[in-house]
Amino acid sequence: MNEKAVKQDFGKAQKIVKAVKKIASKELLWSLFVLLISIPTALIISYVISSDAHILNEEVSRDIEEVSEIITHEQPLFRVVFGICVVGLYFSRMVVSAIKNSLEDKK
Repeated sequence: MNEKAVKQDFGKAQKIVKAVKKIASKELLWSLFVLLISIPTALIISYVISSDAHILNEEVSRDIEEVSEIITHEQPLFRVVFGICVVGLYFSRMVVSAIKNSLEDKK
């Protein structure tokens, strides 16, 4: 009997390990996807901000650049926008996942 219980516990442990590996690999792939999508998005947004900000107001353009240079030293606007894109995309992915899970629970 004891041997049978050990085999059952081992089988449960294997299932848990497989589930954890699946979740970890899924999160890794999502993280890579978010990072890869954020780079072109950040480049486009930083280009639009840097090229169009001076058209609207020269003082606002300088203020934006000064604040972003304080936050990051090299390529300030790109780094700030990249961080915002990463957080925004990953947050939206989490919201979609939460909505999907809540809809599955109602079924």
